[in-house]
Amino acid sequence: MAKIYFVHCVDTEGPLYETLDATFVRLKQIYGIKIDATEENLRKLQNRALDLGGIEVEVAKTLNGSLIRTYGTFAEIEDMLKRFNSRAFRERLKDSAGTGWKCSWFCMDHVGFGGENPRMRIAGYHAIFDWYSQKIDDAFGDTIQWHYHPTSINGDYNACGMNYVASGNVFEILARKVIDRLFFPAVYRPGFHTERPDSHWLLEQWIPFDYANQAMISDTKTEQRDVKNGRFGNWQGATASWEPYHPDYADYRKEGNCKRVIARCLNMNTRMRNIGEQDFEQAFLEAGNGKNQLVSFTDHDFRDICYDVEMMRGMIGKMSQKYPNVQFEFCNALEGMRKYFGLATKSCNLGLELELENKSLAIRADDNIFGVQPFFCLKLFGGRYIWSNLDFVGERQWAFTFDRDSVELECIEKIGIAANSTSGVTDVVVVDVREKEVKRRVLNS
Repeated sequence: MAKIYFVHCVDTEGPLYETLDATFVRLKQIYGIKIDATEENLRKLQNRALDLGGIEVEVAKTLNGSLIRTYGTFAEIEDMLKRFNSRAFRERLKDSAGTGWKCSWFCMDHVGFGGENPRMRIAGYHAIFDWYSQKIDDAFGDTIQWHYHPTSINGDYNACGMNYVASGNVFEILARKVIDRLFFPAVYRPGFHTERPDSHWLLEQWIPFDYANQAMISDTKTEQRDVKNGRFGNWQGATASWEPYHPDYADYRKEGNCKRVIARCLNMNTRMRNIGEQDFEQAFLEAGNGKNQLVSFTDHDFRDICYDVEMMRGMIGKMSQKYPNVQFEFCNALEGMRKYFGLATKSCNLGLELELENKSLAIRADDNIFGVQPFFCLKLFGGRYIWSNLDFVGERQWAFTFDRDSVELECIEKIGIAANSTSGVTDVVVVDVREKEVKRRVLNS
């Protein structure tokens, strides 16, 4: 019998502080509306009580109370997480197997932003990752994965960049995760829901699972003006079904022969691309017709996740009563992909040999890895982190030579290697060159 796998993805970006003045600045940026920043004017706009020339509903949606209330400190987020991580809350609605709600935390590093930081974002490598690593309760089956925002040209923390490669920090973020934390992601959620050719090709090298597609069944005329015409995530033309797909090399929105899998992931409670009852019913109908469905939705940790989850559970519960023969299961992001495709949790068993005499590194994998090469990175004495390509030397074998054309071995403090298997089991190996110490970690097994 077909089943629905529900996956809750949280874009985990840490606190977001927005003053009343900042809300009205954003109003001006989006709509060109200049009005005094007062609580009274805010209420009038929320209640559509001011004449805005026909865009009253659109503005009211932007200023909805549940959207503009954000947590500005980790202490506020922690208070919310205490409610969210209580067993009573998680198990308020159980799936067909009697399991409670699960969640996947896609953590971001705010680094490389040299401009203004008006929302008081938490900056620094691992700052958000480390905080959430202490808060995630393994008993619920939650997982930590990766979220990334490219840096914008102006460098502001609250601005959206357009490309990955020119941001310059994407490789260092991943290198530091490997070397400093023995971590590498198997699943990804794109910042601003946006993918472009450079991120598509980057992900295709290393990360097998991607919750990105925001294709909508409804007409895109309902989208707000600052995201029209594909701005911030152009998913027009992508499948609007709940069946994940392998993308095309030239266009990630089309089905093709790439190894990576993209799942549809709609918003839970924002001003655009929200999942609704019709989307849940779509999944229940298809499952009733014998097709497995992977239904995913996303929100942010700086808003009330409990409020968003209750909205989802209300719609799931309603559809479950309407279609009582359809089974459903709550999963984290990795489980959802594995169960949908029936993937076994098989490791790629990374091995390595460091031959100091001729200053070469040999890397092998006992089983097939996802992508064409492991993620290979170095930490130099002095604190610089570097990613580099490897040479192909044989089937599932790669090499790197340390010399004047690359970097001399005596300059290197640590070497890091990571690879995912096709089922998302992650092998991480870190070598302390001077101490000859090797650390290994297998994730998601």
